Parts: sequence; C-alpha cells; structure tokens
Amino acid sequence: MIALFIGRVAVLLTRLAHRLGAHVYLSTSCLHGDDEYCQAKQGRAGAKNPAVCKFCDAECTCRCHKEKP
Repeated sequence: MIALFIGRVAVLLTRLAHRLGAHVYLSTSCLHGDDEYCQAKQGRAGAKNPAVCKFCDAECTCRCHKEKP
C-alpha cells in the first residue's frame, strides 16, 4: 500500500517537473539495474535512442552513463 502511494507521488512530481520545464529522466531499465538495456541501440520493440527519454530529449541521469567515456 505504501509503495503504491510513493509511486503515485513520484508520478505527480515528475509530471509537475516536466510542466515546469525541469524533466529529470531516469530510465526504468537503469532503475532496475539493467544499464546495458538503457545504453543499447536496440530495444524489445525495435530501434531506440540509448539513454534518452522516448518523449523528449532528456538524457538518463544514471551514474552508469557518467562512467562511460
């Protein structure tokens, strides 16, 4: 029950930040520890832009992207 509440608050805060022009993107795959999928050019549904939000140009903020040259 608490996880559902936290999830809903996170969604609301993310939507608010996006409307204010401060979208901070963290890939779902990075959130789940699958950094390789986030950085891949091919996804489960076809080609994708690695480490970039599929709805805007926000880049993934995961530390794994900062470690790569």
